[in-house]
Amino acid sequence: MRPLIVASALLMAATGAWTVVLATSPPPDHSGPAVVMMSVALWIATVAALTGMLVVRGRWARRLALAVAVAHGVVALLPEPDGWWGAAAILSCGAAIAIGGPWLNGFIRQRPAAAGPPDRAVLLPLLLVATGFAIGAAGGGSAAAALVGYSSFLVAFWFIQALPGALLLVRLGWPVLALGLAWPIGGPAGVAAAAGAVAVAFLAWHETVHHALHPLVQSGSRVPIPPELAPRDVLDAAEIDDRGRPK
Repeated sequence: MRPLIVASALLMAATGAWTVVLATSPPPDHSGPAVVMMSVALWIATVAALTGMLVVRGRWARRLALAVAVAHGVVALLPEPDGWWGAAAILSCGAAIAIGGPWLNGFIRQRPAAAGPPDRAVLLPLLLVATGFAIGAAGGGSAAAALVGYSSFLVAFWFIQALPGALLLVRLGWPVLALGLAWPIGGPAGVAAAAGAVAVAFLAWHETVHHALHPLVQSGSRVPIPPELAPRDVLDAAEIDDRGRPK
């Protein structure tokens, strides 16, 4: 368990260090909303990865943690190097080695969970967060870019919580918004918004995503049955005899 805790601590420390770098030495061609967008996306992905590794020991969480380390590398290309930049780079390299090394194989499942959600249902909210990060990293600082980027975080939360209208939101609502604003955003940020919209819609229209939000087996109503047909352990748990009378 100790290697997993060390890897998790290094990843969180690296994300914190890069957040400080973005706050103290923001890239000259990136506006405030774009910098905040990148920081929020990094923290969402970091918390999701750590929760997935520590709680459910999922393979997807380990892969997401490695993706976060790669995102740290993208951030490293933007500001001017300084002391915090060097510390953050060292922490990110340490986190990548700790997460990708074989010492975690005994803690992270090597096979997918039998009762876990479908792969596309897991990938979809992560792709939404990644789109927000990509828009920020591409320098999208306009109002349209901020609307698409920050709304991607909100839609990811909406989908994870399976709130009313979540399926319609990821199938039509957000993709249409992102595609419609891709042209006004323009540049690499607009391309990131359009690519994210197409990818999210492609995943969302798969039937497994629908089943993740609306299971095929629905909870039924209570149907009374004669006591003599009920299993003995059920009768004992209810403290009644085989005639339906309290013991």
